Amino acid sequence: MGGNPVSTAINGLDHAIIAVSDLEAARSRFEALGFTCAPLGNHVGKATANHCIMFPDSYLELVGINEPDNPDTLDLAGFFASRGEGLVQVALATPDADAARAEIEVRGFAPTGPDDLARPLEDPPGAMVRFRNLQIPHHETGGLGTFLCGHTTPALMRPAGSTQHPNGARNLVAALAIADNLEAVSGPWSRLLGRAASRPDTGTAILDAGRGEVLVTSPDDRARDHRIADLIPTASLSAALPARPFWCSIRIEVASIDALRDSLGGIGAVIAETGPDWLRITECGVHIAFTGPSRAYDRAVWS
Repeated sequence: MGGNPVSTAINGLDHAIIAVSDLEAARSRFEALGFTCAPLGNHVGKATANHCIMFPDSYLELVGINEPDNPDTLDLAGFFASRGEGLVQVALATPDADAARAEIEVRGFAPTGPDDLARPLEDPPGAMVRFRNLQIPHHETGGLGTFLCGHTTPALMRPAGSTQHPNGARNLVAALAIADNLEAVSGPWSRLLGRAASRPDTGTAILDAGRGEVLVTSPDDRARDHRIADLIPTASLSAALPARPFWCSIRIEVASIDALRDSLGGIGAVIAETGPDWLRITECGVHIAFTGPSRAYDRAVWS
């Protein structure tokens, strides 16, 4: 690990941020796929709002512009102009954003913050979900956007029933990015996480985030690790790619891949590709791979 101890500032994947042009249309599509979506949440003082899809240890955030006169701190307008909808960032979880700043500064990073963010809840009325986030400059992570998300009101994040999904979804277990230069991205990420990347010689760097994985792969399919076949098909890389590196795909563990396959077939959803214990769809510009428990990250690690 190059002398770096395993990070105590970061304890796993926190959430994947999916930029959508129409929040209510995106909510309807994800609910049709069997996800339970939280009510609309406005980011106080920001242009953005979200619908969250909560899991026990992680979540998906469908984010869009809701109040355009306020600051667009995610630059969603620029993202839509360059890419359309898609996976804009993957946030890492931190138990203490203030302590995390001191730790990652020692590792050579120069984060900004922590900054406070809040959004009101409909139930209970007047309640506010609050976060304390640590921003890491893109150039310090090889151009692959991330930040450290600290939850200061965790009990409000997951009300009763919010983590129960008709499609059997359990957790976000991996996120994949495409990069021309693996070392330029995986090197800084290894230093951030305090864990060396494995298998970069295969064309894919696998980074253990402590709870879930960050995967960085080459756009050259001849060098790509076969273990990410569920996340990115060769055919999808034949067209013009966005500026690299970019977040491309996520992997979600489900209770039963057979039950999910039947459920998606029942609503006429388009399954892009399937294997014996996985299937993949594309929604809002994101490749979403669903995997059964046999392929998912070891549940013991998530406890």
